[in-house]
Amino acid sequence: MHRLAGSIAIDDLLAAMKSTRAVFHSEADFQHHLAWQAHLLDPQLQVRLEFRPDAGIRESVDVMLVRPDLGMATFIELKYLKAAWSGLVSSEQFDLPNTGAHDIVRYDVIKDIERLERFVDGRPFSNGLLLCLTNDSLHWREPIGMRATIAEAFRIHEGSRVHGIRQWDQRAGAGTTRGRTSPLNLRGQYGLHWLPYSRIDNGRTGEFRILAVAVEAGSR
Repeated sequence: MHRLAGSIAIDDLLAAMKSTRAVFHSEADFQHHLAWQAHLLDPQLQVRLEFRPDAGIRESVDVMLVRPDLGMATFIELKYLKAAWSGLVSSEQFDLPNTGAHDIVRYDVIKDIERLERFVDGRPFSNGLLLCLTNDSLHWREPIGMRATIAEAFRIHEGSRVHGIRQWDQRAGAGTTRGRTSPLNLRGQYGLHWLPYSRIDNGRTGEFRILAVAVEAGSR
């Protein structure tokens, strides 16, 4: 079983998060809640936010969990892909805006997996975890007809498998790919499975699911 910093099972962390928060205002809110629940599950964990794993490189990881006594560390990347929703949850008002274009944010999801592979590379006592939370069912539903698109390589729906080089179709325009032109190279193979997270109402955007992708040091 994939454990975080050699201590916490992923399923236990997700259960603790789901039992206390059904929805988040922002990715930073999501990040803080994960860090807090991890600390509650194991007070011996060292929890760091926006940590730079490599000195001299301006690249940080959303959350790092460390158990120095076990010699284990876990790097965690988070994505919160929102569809518009407004309402009260446990007497708290939430106003969620749309995150943005699906192809762009899916590129970023795959890029986070690539980044986690890089973070754990050369660190045999570490692992990585991508958590992607969304109330937009277009991310987890298999497209009808599976018509090829310019972002075909970045599909993340239920049952997808991602590996190898992922890049834009040659038809993609500069406006779409701006800032995201580099092909992504995954050395591991990952099956994508979306888990139930919460339901805050019966509307189209009232259901949340979460994608958990474990990255082991041997993935590269």
